[in-house]
Amino acid sequence: MPISALRLHRLLLVASFLVPGLVFAAASSWNYFEVHRETEDTVKRTAAILDEHARKVFDTVDLAIGRIDDRIKGKGWDEIGTPDTNAFLRGIDATLPQAVSIWITDRNGIHRAGTLDAGIGVDVSGAEWFQMLRDGNRGTIISPPFTGKATRRASFAVSRSRTTPDGEFDGAIVVSLSPEYFEGFFREASPPGPHVASLIRRDGIFLARIPERTEGMRLSLNAPLMRAIAEKPWFGMRPMVSTLDGRHLIFAYRKVGTNPVFVGFGIDRSMVLARWHLNVTVYAIVALLSSLTLCLVSLLAFRRACAEQSALMRLREEGEQRLIAEQRLRQSQKMEGLGQLTGGIAHDFNNLLAIIIGNLEMLQRQVRGDDKAVKLVERASRGAARGAALTQRLLAYSRRQDLSPQSISVPDLVAGMTDMMARSLGPGIRIETFFPPDLPPAKADPNQLEVALLNLAVNARDAMPSGGLISMTGRAATVGPEGMAGLQPGDYVCVSIRDTGTGMDEATLAKAVEPFFTTKGTGKGTGLGLSMVHGLAVQSGGTLRITSSPGNGTTAEMWLPRGEAIPDEKAARPLARPEALPFYRILLVDDDSLVLEATGAMLEELGHVVKSVASGKDAIDALLRDPSIQLVVTDYDMPGMTGLELAEHIRKRSPGLPILLASGHAEIPERAGLNVPRLTKPFRQEELADAILALMHVSDDCAASHENPRGRHS
Repeated sequence: MPISALRLHRLLLVASFLVPGLVFAAASSWNYFEVHRETEDTVKRTAAILDEHARKVFDTVDLAIGRIDDRIKGKGWDEIGTPDTNAFLRGIDATLPQAVSIWITDRNGIHRAGTLDAGIGVDVSGAEWFQMLRDGNRGTIISPPFTGKATRRASFAVSRSRTTPDGEFDGAIVVSLSPEYFEGFFREASPPGPHVASLIRRDGIFLARIPERTEGMRLSLNAPLMRAIAEKPWFGMRPMVSTLDGRHLIFAYRKVGTNPVFVGFGIDRSMVLARWHLNVTVYAIVALLSSLTLCLVSLLAFRRACAEQSALMRLREEGEQRLIAEQRLRQSQKMEGLGQLTGGIAHDFNNLLAIIIGNLEMLQRQVRGDDKAVKLVERASRGAARGAALTQRLLAYSRRQDLSPQSISVPDLVAGMTDMMARSLGPGIRIETFFPPDLPPAKADPNQLEVALLNLAVNARDAMPSGGLISMTGRAATVGPEGMAGLQPGDYVCVSIRDTGTGMDEATLAKAVEPFFTTKGTGKGTGLGLSMVHGLAVQSGGTLRITSSPGNGTTAEMWLPRGEAIPDEKAARPLARPEALPFYRILLVDDDSLVLEATGAMLEELGHVVKSVASGKDAIDALLRDPSIQLVVTDYDMPGMTGLELAEHIRKRSPGLPILLASGHAEIPERAGLNVPRLTKPFRQEELADAILALMHVSDDCAASHENPRGRHS
């Protein structure tokens, strides 16, 4: 049809801008990673060259020390301290361009022979390397840099101890090496551009370094390089910020053989970005020229199509009107059939509630001022909240809900479950409750506390086969500094359940909270009820105390920590306007399109920029295409790749990218080393906003520094 042809030309006109732009973005992204990869290869290769050179230097020094040791072995100090020995040492020194001087030192730290006459007789007993050798270290010692007393040159000592035939310390052989020799090789081997090369001891002291080195320069053990060496002592490469000059580096290091020193090489990240910016500029010029060319061709074709379309429209106006009427009728029939079809489709209950609650919240803010509409929305919201509470309660009863401690009004909680408890216990059991009006709130998981109270009530019922009375009471209590069995000093709320049943003897009472212990017949109990209640109380910071005797019933007391005051719901803070909240570029992942739309709408209303995808694979592709994503909000139960698997993949690629797991699936397996915050569906917009704020650790000042793009959805 002509309309389709005209639309096609419009699309071509738009594509003349979009396609070169997309190609430019893809090429720029690819080139960034390519430049980064090439830089990493250069860093690795240069570090390997520096390592090979340092190995050869230290191996040569080791051989020289061995030759000297063979020459003087078995000789007394009178024989060693002769001009012949000095001449021998000078001969070796002449073959070692890296050496500043060579010395033979006796057990008292006095130079007895050496390459310089001025240094003979100098006392070095206070030197670190000499003290280590004298204290029994039989390996090769590499000292910090120093200025030689005889040479007046910067150097560091490579030394090895001499021993008597019976193994006693008998002095040392010392070769002083020049840091400048290493630094000269660093300059020759390093590629052009801003870089850093260094020779560093295990304790962080620099032996040689370019572009600059000062005497006493060292890194703390908490510096990024030293932490990396502690984690991977032989070889490593990672981006890091220098604690010496604040430069951002791509840095690699290697251990020099078995010596306690490392060589390192890093390239300034600004060099990588400069190279990438140059390439991007070329790509931009090519993309602009291509876009202009395509735009010109498309514009000419579009104008011609418009002219043809105008002529055809005059001839087919009546037929088009009839066609539009037929299309409207077919569309109406299609929508009616679609409505009947979708009316019978069942959805996952938690996702359904998430959709309902989220949309009702947003609708409630839209109808302010219309009292009738507000009441209707509030009733619908209360119904949805009851459905959510029912879902949470069912999950709790099946023990599939995560523990979430919060301040609880125990009287309100008991009142809310009294009807359910009465139906569960049967008509032969009477329930009485008494809670003082000033009873403070307790701190526990409300759903798990309901399960615990129901378990205690069921145990009480089973102890009263002919019926009886269950009394539920509460009181505030304080444990003093002397403490109480199972409790720390502090304020508590004691919830007590007492029955008029058969009671327990001491032997049974001693085992009552042990897992799988039960006095019921086979198939009538698991023996896990009281152990679960005890575990909940202990995990909440309290304890479970049971008192009982045969014929006098049983009293079970749950001691729970006192919670903070519960704010009045009517006075609860309103949801802040989007302008008052920090905003982020968020990747939203959910295989349920309705949940995806509802959650995306809530995030957009909060001011965030939302990118929505329907699977883990699409999420990974989106992250590769858009590195500006600041937060990932993902569902757990998705086909192909679960939310946790997606989080694990993201953590490998981008360890610092925050991830929020939002799911109505309560039982989620743990992953070793993967700590992902979770938000349980259904959730309100306020809970979603609070979860994002808590995850991102954003201050008001930081939020004010952003430029608000106002909720775009892609």
